[in-house]
Amino acid sequence: MTRTTTAGLFAVGGFIVLLMAASAAYIDLDTEGLRGTAVGAGLGILNLVVGYVVTRRALRAGMRSAMRTFLTGFLARLGALVGLMVVFHRMESVDPVAFALTFLLFFFVYMGLEVLLVERSLNATRRVA
Repeated sequence: MTRTTTAGLFAVGGFIVLLMAASAAYIDLDTEGLRGTAVGAGLGILNLVVGYVVTRRALRAGMRSAMRTFLTGFLARLGALVGLMVVFHRMESVDPVAFALTFLLFFFVYMGLEVLLVERSLNATRRVA
């Protein structure tokens, strides 16, 4: 593993720890908080599964395709996060903070996975060349 990959994984791990601490401090374990956490975790897991499949396919097609996929996926996740936070803020039956923190936690787990997938793809390219 390269130094850049290791540094990236440490940064991602640091953000995960910070998000876990923020979640413990700011999420109330009432009905709305649990509902927000459940929705954030559900969408986060869906993001992990779909992102894994799409990223692997994009990396096989080349780095240009992968970069387009990364940018499109990032913008889609950002739009979903902001849009659902606004919807949940108006509904008052789901805690938008719990949703956002939980979704972001899974987002950073996905970012770590993405770093590992890119590293593995680059290693395979280096071995062939």
